[in-house]
Amino acid sequence: MIAEGQVFRDKRIYLDGSSFYQCTFERCTVVYSGTLGFVLESPQFIDCRWEVQGAARETLGFLRALYAGGARDLVEQTFQSIRSGTGTTPLT
Repeated sequence: MIAEGQVFRDKRIYLDGSSFYQCTFERCTVVYSGTLGFVLESPQFIDCRWEVQGAARETLGFLRALYAGGARDLVEQTFQSIRSGTGTTPLT
């Protein structure tokens, strides 16, 4: 799906393989599986619910296990690099 300037309300939106440019999502369920890339350019999310499935869910489980297993600094550094927008993470 390629969408530009659209408003989605009360929909189930699958990110994988899609491109959204300047779109608004209201009360949507946004689903990410981690199987294909996607584009979100200047999105607006209003009261949305997020779901992760498949590989994306496994990745979150991996980060959770690292954190619980004592690699807290690694996980925190990874999130800090995401927040700073540097594009480089300790997990390469």
